[in-house]
Amino acid sequence: MRRSCPNGIPSGKTVDCHRSGSSNFLLLPYYTYILKSLKDGGYYFGHTKNLDIRLKQHNAGKVRSTKSRIPFVVHYVEEFSSKTEAAKREYFFKQIDGYHFLKSSGII
Repeated sequence: MRRSCPNGIPSGKTVDCHRSGSSNFLLLPYYTYILKSLKDGGYYFGHTKNLDIRLKQHNAGKVRSTKSRIPFVVHYVEEFSSKTEAAKREYFFKQIDGYHFLKSSGII
């Protein structure tokens, strides 16, 4: 069965609902994201389970590595079914092959 995602997930996204015994649970996706700093035009790569909350943390100055570069906007997002997949994709983006992929795809 497919349901719309709860608040905190970008609109238009859906996730699978699965039955486990007598209880229902919702498998929320993980995201690999690229933020763009409106201050310096640079990019930040990350992964998260809740993109809305994570963006708010970045823009509130609660992330040490980005607080000097706020404000940020979401530039690019990919959705994954596991944290491991999302983390691997983030790592790929940070490597030279990932940089070339992002450049040749016109993403950055």
